[in-house]
Amino acid sequence: MIENVKKKLDSLFKEANFETFFFDSNLNKRNKYCFDLLVKKEDSIFLVKVFPNIDNLNKDIVKAIKDTSLILKSKPLLIGIKNRYQNLDDGTIYIREDLPFITLNTLENILKNVKYPYVLSQKGGKICFINGDLLKTLRENKNISRKEMADKIGITKRTLCSYENENMRPTQDIAEKILKILESQSILKKINLLEWHLKLQPQPDDEDQGELNIFESHLQNIFEDIGVLTYWHKKGQLPFELTLSSNNSESEKISNFYPLFSGVSQESDSRKITKINLNKFLSFAKIFQKNALFIIDNEFKIPEFVKNTNIPIIKVKKLEKVDNEKEFKALIQEN
Repeated sequence: MIENVKKKLDSLFKEANFETFFFDSNLNKRNKYCFDLLVKKEDSIFLVKVFPNIDNLNKDIVKAIKDTSLILKSKPLLIGIKNRYQNLDDGTIYIREDLPFITLNTLENILKNVKYPYVLSQKGGKICFINGDLLKTLRENKNISRKEMADKIGITKRTLCSYENENMRPTQDIAEKILKILESQSILKKINLLEWHLKLQPQPDDEDQGELNIFESHLQNIFEDIGVLTYWHKKGQLPFELTLSSNNSESEKISNFYPLFSGVSQESDSRKITKINLNKFLSFAKIFQKNALFIIDNEFKIPEFVKNTNIPIIKVKKLEKVDNEKEFKALIQEN
């Protein structure tokens, strides 16, 4: 069932003139990444992932989605099948772990009919987004006082006033009563999921930091001395192991150099660099129009197929001579 959903998603996005990117040559292969596919249209990139049950989420996948969306200025498009009790409703955005989930049918309505949902479902229940000014105007046009309308709905006059001022959102049941009284659907405010903004901050994963081997810990210390921020991705949700960012907020704003994706290899684990893995790594960087590099230990034997790419390959002994971020950027550009 999940694989059929992924195929349908691929078809929907292509029909809507998105570029789509799968990172497994076999679509039926289990995908360990924090996305099932990446989709791109103009400057907008979305991480798309299908979840069988939105109340049974993998915390590592959730964290990777949040961090990737924030670091790369992309947006999550998360498709849910069911929650703990039942199948998800169409036309509704479900919030779990501060992330939005919708059904496949809801996404199809957005892409094909520009029909956005207006119901938001959280653990406390469903609420609707309405245009308070229009609610007030339509009520007054029908010569209905606040008290009369509040009595018909079964709420207080103060609550109705809060709806009109948009200080409160009505539940779905109350919103449906309002629509029936006003005989209009126009007060509903659609939620544009394609412009969803995560109000989160990426945090280094303490658990991942604790899993660093001796070689990786040495790299971590080098980057701390240089003044470059590191985010390790050792749980395999992304096709690279390390994201490097500037520690200078002003530099981050004016430069497209960061974030920088990095693979990390030493002599003992050289077998993990294969053409398939390298192609996934480089494809990911290309989609996001970002730089990528490989950091290797001094004894690592570079495979010929790696030498034939344009990816910078940096040995640790060169990194050890770098004193600051400016020198680090120069080293990457030289290679």
